[in-house]
Amino acid sequence: MANIHRLGDDNDQENNYQNIRGNGGSQMMSMFGGIDGDPRGENFFHMLKKSFCPKLKPISFTTIISALIIILYITMLGVGGVNKQDRFLSVYKKTLKDFGGNDPNEVKYNFEILRWVTSLFLVTDFYNLVIAIFMIFICYSIVEATQGLQLTMIVFFGAGVSGAIFGDLCNICKYTTYSETFACIYACVGFLIGYIILYWQKLDALGDMKCALVCFVAMVVIFVMMFTFGSGQNSFYDNLGELGGFLGGLFIAMSLIEVPQSGEYETICRKVGYGFLGVQIGLSIILLYSLSCS
Repeated sequence: MANIHRLGDDNDQENNYQNIRGNGGSQMMSMFGGIDGDPRGENFFHMLKKSFCPKLKPISFTTIISALIIILYITMLGVGGVNKQDRFLSVYKKTLKDFGGNDPNEVKYNFEILRWVTSLFLVTDFYNLVIAIFMIFICYSIVEATQGLQLTMIVFFGAGVSGAIFGDLCNICKYTTYSETFACIYACVGFLIGYIILYWQKLDALGDMKCALVCFVAMVVIFVMMFTFGSGQNSFYDNLGELGGFLGGLFIAMSLIEVPQSGEYETICRKVGYGFLGVQIGLSIILLYSLSCS
């Protein structure tokens, strides 16, 4: 199959298959791992690796974040012990709080805003650890391979923190502590959807590959929703924070992804992205510190 080259000019058939590049000249279309070679020469596991974890390296943002989450989870179990009354190899809620879980009341009344960041690395039971690492490998390896390190970090930390802030606003009267790792996963899902929205008109030049790209993103979305909702997340997990992370990733994609030969449509998308991202974060912080429980 012919290589996909940069989009922009569509004067002839070859230009219909130009690379879609993001920040740093990365190839968004490299998510179709088998497109650079003969797929008949791949085995099943090679196909999975190229399709879902393109360019995954031993040292990368995705692997470092995954290793850090695993190390912190093991450390929490070692320090705080195993909560045998909860799910398999679950930590205690006090342990989660001591390690920096997102506590809306600590953030609001004691200004412990660092919890917005630390809670992104904390999972509370073995099953959700496996699901989280699996989803991070799929979602963030795609973004890192195609959009570069800088934008990947913005999605993970920026959208993840925006999800934690949104979750704190919605949970302001709940005296509990949350893990926000899944907010980062939904942030990446929102980012991929935002990419499709921003590039929608440019993707017409791909012909049938437009449908393939949309189907691929839809498959990732379905996988994430199926595994996360099917995991039966307990009270440690902030569903509203996941919604906030999804919206943050969506607006970041519409704001920051580089589009060659941007037109009026892309300009409007960027204004919408910047506007709604600012409203989401700004309004969430203002309301969080101005509202009180009755």
